Amino acid sequence: MGYVIKMPKLGLEMERGIVLEWTVDEGETVDEGDVLVEVESEKSIGEVDAREDGALRHVYVEEGEEVPPGTPIGILAAPDADISDLRADAEAELEAEAPEVAAAAGPDAGAASDAATAGDADATPEANGADGGDAAAAQPSSGGSDGAPEDLKASPRARKRAEELEVDLTAVEGTGPMGSITEADVEAAAESAAEATDAEPTAADATDGEEITASPRARKRAEELEVDLTTVEGTGPMGSITEADVEDAAESAPEPGTARSEAERETDIEISVEPTDVAGVRRIEPGDPLTDRYHRTTAVAAPAAANALFEATEAVRTAFEDEVTMTDLLVVLASATLADHPVLNGTYAESTHQVRATQNVALVAGSDDGPASVVVPDARNRSLTEIVEARRTVDGDDADAAETERATFTVANAAETEADGRLVNPPSVATLEVDPTGQRAVPNGDDVRLRPLVVATLTYDARAIGGNEAAAFLERLFERAERTSELVLGSYRGRE
Repeated sequence: MGYVIKMPKLGLEMERGIVLEWTVDEGETVDEGDVLVEVESEKSIGEVDAREDGALRHVYVEEGEEVPPGTPIGILAAPDADISDLRADAEAELEAEAPEVAAAAGPDAGAASDAATAGDADATPEANGADGGDAAAAQPSSGGSDGAPEDLKASPRARKRAEELEVDLTAVEGTGPMGSITEADVEAAAESAAEATDAEPTAADATDGEEITASPRARKRAEELEVDLTTVEGTGPMGSITEADVEDAAESAPEPGTARSEAERETDIEISVEPTDVAGVRRIEPGDPLTDRYHRTTAVAAPAAANALFEATEAVRTAFEDEVTMTDLLVVLASATLADHPVLNGTYAESTHQVRATQNVALVAGSDDGPASVVVPDARNRSLTEIVEARRTVDGDDADAAETERATFTVANAAETEADGRLVNPPSVATLEVDPTGQRAVPNGDDVRLRPLVVATLTYDARAIGGNEAAAFLERLFERAERTSELVLGSYRGRE
């Protein structure tokens, strides 16, 4: 059938998103589930997966351009499919959203777009839509690069980078389309200025009590290659660490037991590992310094949601001969809610919040040695039967530590993991605990009747998730709970 790819909303507070990288070229075929594009919001980096098999037929927003959430950024369809209707819909939406796109792109985008329209009356809707925010800002004007800053032709990312690096755009020579200034031009100008004044700091300077300056892509690459950023010398603007610096450091890293580690032993350098970075599920006890990092919010289910959850559990137990627990249903419920709040499905490492497209949900149970877990990979596309099979392997001996580290979200039944403290599972950014053991006293004439009381607690990494986002997740969770039976059936159809 095909569909229009849109900029995802990675969080409640997201106002714009930047296309970091199209992982496939226009015309290239993909399978359902393949990553199409990587995008970045103000706080997070996320991936957009293909919802079906097909080919990337058209790209509207190029790498480096930024647009509001919901804006069409491309089209995916079968290689030989007619996409005229999809293009018409996408381009009509782009035209209707032009003011919002211009606002996200920068203060000059609207004027540049008007100038482009006046200067190129024969331009097709396809070209105008494909150019997007940065391309519109890159149209030429009589002011050229010698005019006032508002008259300069520079991409929004270039303007933002110039502000960060305190670079005067009037002194930058543009190498982009029609002489426009790109982000790379700004960084090159900043680097040249730094070299001229011998003011460029080194990586060693950056580690002396100061925060390391590195791009999100560099931090992500460092995590993948297990490179310590404090040992990397930055070659980017103002000594910042680039992705290429990380890869160079990984290639030149000494093998274990080589001269570097021997030199460290000879000089009695003590190398400590920060315990806060250890991956795996555990409890943070009251008073632990990590409580400042991991916040917690709690919500109580409405009677309708609590009753629906219990009724669905009993119905499924009858059908499965008591093999199913409420914990299994909680995985289905949490997975459906994550689809509405994808920002909670991710990891935080090396100062980067990575939103993951695939839901690898860790299922936690108690054991004599503390909480143990097993990951249900791609939980959104697993049936309840498959989730039950995964849950039954959770014990102290069978839990796979390597799989646990891949978790992007964590679910626990508080009744099965009784302990004080906040349950966390780094590097995943959120853990959901649901306690279904409470009871609510409901007046019944001259008497009272006890009804189920279900309480949900979300522990989240405050560096990646805001309190409003966490509260909205729990609210949506209990809204979904009223349709638990439908969600369980949907797990077998691959959809709700």
